[in-house]
Amino acid sequence: MGKKKYNEKFVEAFVELDKLCCEKFGVQMGGVTEYITRLNNAKYAPNRDEVLPVLVKYRNLRNKFAHEPEAFKKTDAVVKNDIKWLVDFKKSINKKKDPLTAYLRKARRLVRRRNFAKVLLAVLGVAAVAVIIGVFVLSL
Repeated sequence: MGKKKYNEKFVEAFVELDKLCCEKFGVQMGGVTEYITRLNNAKYAPNRDEVLPVLVKYRNLRNKFAHEPEAFKKTDAVVKNDIKWLVDFKKSINKKKDPLTAYLRKARRLVRRRNFAKVLLAVLGVAAVAVIIGVFVLSL
C-alpha cells in the first residue's frame, strides 16, 4: 500500500475515533483533543504515559494533513501499525477499557467508599450515643 493510501486510512481511522470521543464527551468537534485534555488531567490513569503521547502525535499528524496542502501527498510517516493503533484504541473506548474510563471507574468507586464510610460513621455515632444513653438510663 502506498503512502497516500496509508495516509487516507489513517485520516479515516482518526476521524472515526474523533467522532466517538465527541459523542463520549458531548462536544461538537475536537473529540480527541478533549480526550487528551481529560487524560492529561487524570494523573493516575492506567497506561496514561503510553497513550497520551501517541494521541498527541496522531492529532498533530492529522492536523498537518488538514492544514498543510502538500503534506498529505508527501508525508510517509504513517505505517500500518499507526492505523491499527487508532482502530484498537477506538475499540478499547467502545469496550470501556481505555485509560480514562478505567480512571473514572476507580474514582467513582473511591467516592462511593468514602460516602459509605461517612454514612457508616454517622450511623455508628448515633448508635454509640444511643448505647451511652441506654447505659445511663439503666444505671439510674
